[in-house]
Amino acid sequence: MTTYSSSKFPLEIGENGWLKTSDSQYFAPSLDRDHTCEWLVIGSGFAGISAAKRLTELRSGDKIILIDAIGIGEGAAGQNSGFMIDVPHNINAKGDYLSSIKKDKDSISLNREAIEFSSQMVEEYDIPQSVYNKIGKLNGAATPKGISFNKDYKKQLEALGEDYHSLDSKQMSEITGSNYYEQGIYTPGTILIQPAEYIKRIVERLSDKIKVFQNSPIKKIEKKNNSWDAYTSQGKIITKNIIFAVNGHITNFGFYKNQLIHIFTYSSLTKKFDDSILKSDPSWGLTSSNPIGTTVRKIKVSENQSRLLIRNTWRCRQNLESLNSDFENSCQKHRKSFIGRFPNLNEIPFEFSWGGRVCLSLNGAPAFGELDENLFSACCSNGLGTVKGTLAGKLIIDKACKSNSSQLDKYENIEKPSLLPPNLLTQIGANLRIKSREMTAGRDL
Repeated sequence: MTTYSSSKFPLEIGENGWLKTSDSQYFAPSLDRDHTCEWLVIGSGFAGISAAKRLTELRSGDKIILIDAIGIGEGAAGQNSGFMIDVPHNINAKGDYLSSIKKDKDSISLNREAIEFSSQMVEEYDIPQSVYNKIGKLNGAATPKGISFNKDYKKQLEALGEDYHSLDSKQMSEITGSNYYEQGIYTPGTILIQPAEYIKRIVERLSDKIKVFQNSPIKKIEKKNNSWDAYTSQGKIITKNIIFAVNGHITNFGFYKNQLIHIFTYSSLTKKFDDSILKSDPSWGLTSSNPIGTTVRKIKVSENQSRLLIRNTWRCRQNLESLNSDFENSCQKHRKSFIGRFPNLNEIPFEFSWGGRVCLSLNGAPAFGELDENLFSACCSNGLGTVKGTLAGKLIIDKACKSNSSQLDKYENIEKPSLLPPNLLTQIGANLRIKSREMTAGRDL
């Protein structure tokens, strides 16, 4: 009998602003008795909801269950900063953005496959523009080093034949309402989403065709003859197929040992403020040209009111548990970054601050494929869960259902996650590298 089990679960911290400001009232029940199905999807993040949606298309006659250890929209997906990016945007970038053109073109093609799939869900499920907004994004530079990163990024975009617009400091100020940025690049293909709302709305509509359970952590799975038994504390699910869509949590079940890096990153969301005090575009999103730099979003919440989001600070925690000291340090950095960019808003407090998990591999490869008979993984989104998770969720079902897909062939040709040192050494090395890059980031952070 084959058994995989987990007694540990990720521990996050703070109060998720996306979830607290979500309009959706959807809640799923907890599992309280035994169930039988053909397909069990574990995890209701970007990969999980995409896998469940794809199953309704390819296996509409099968019984499908989607289950989450916590509430729908409460996990790492709902804590995301909400950028669904089409063109290369690699948080592991070494600072030059330049790499194989063929590899980048393949990446763009795969990213756009994911965006198209999510766009079809958005249209089918009547998700509003306030939740899913194709508005593009800014790559902002506040230092000479940041400008040099953007210079290389422009070379890459030109080599790829991708559309972009260069912005000077005046144009950046007009868009953002901040005089902080010396230069920027605008790329038009990014979708800005409200991640918790997006997850909750899609799962609510999926629940018309599938069973959904929340607050029901899977603690053990066992292979019995031609099926799997998945156990929670209140019941079990007997299923023919299991899809793991749990990102870094997959290591707690014993898979991908010493292959995945677990990072926490932190965000803060301001209280609502009157638009009259910040002369800028109604909504915008900015990532730093420096990969370690600060992400900023302006979110319009009503006709005359908005919020600002700040995200920075990265810490490797290989046990998947966020620390209070990391959280407190990040909140201090958020305040400094916010006031530096928006000194006229220094009286506006943060209403919510939280940490969210990111799963990386050293070589940027996903944890994707068949782990055991009829047991599949769509994990390790490499910091781009909105698009990479969506893609992996769709393609793992194409693989499991043996559906013809040129994109699946392309995706499966990507390397597997490379081996890492033992967890303690990985954590020490990753945090030393992060701190070194933060120290040299200057105003980009």
